[in-house]
Amino acid sequence: MAGSNVGKSFPSGIEMKEGQPEYGSPVVHDLASLTAGKKVVILAVPGAFTPGCSKSHLPSFINNADEIKGMGVDEIICTATNDAYTMYAWGVDQKATGKVRMLSDSSGHLINFLGTVKDDPMMKRSERYTLVAEDGKITHFFAGVGTDGQKTPENAWAPNVIENALAPAKV
Repeated sequence: MAGSNVGKSFPSGIEMKEGQPEYGSPVVHDLASLTAGKKVVILAVPGAFTPGCSKSHLPSFINNADEIKGMGVDEIICTATNDAYTMYAWGVDQKATGKVRMLSDSSGHLINFLGTVKDDPMMKRSERYTLVAEDGKITHFFAGVGTDGQKTPENAWAPNVIENALAPAKV
């Protein structure tokens, strides 16, 4: 999964939905347009309000948002296949506003494109990962599951992404 996504560019047609205050109609964004000309970090989680996602993965980016943005990242985006209303409410609950943008991949366009569909009998979910993209092209991909199928969630958390993709190279 990881190696096969580095170098891919987001095609137009990957729709991401953003929830709005007061249950307003979600705004639909095209991911290629949203990432054009920007350096972005996108973290994907199996589900909003789930324990690992709420206690570790998302908070690692919220708590490090200023440092990450100080390293030249224009935007941090969190996505899951939950609907836009749930993603919005989760962002409010996690105090992500102004730090991490919460977008829904409820259509599954992104997980299908990346091949990160998680086998789950309840609903279509994403595997855990974080990627870095510049001008819509994936430059780094950090899977939360190893090639052996073992869970390695900390691989997708902010400290690892900062150290291995965003920090200046050590001399």
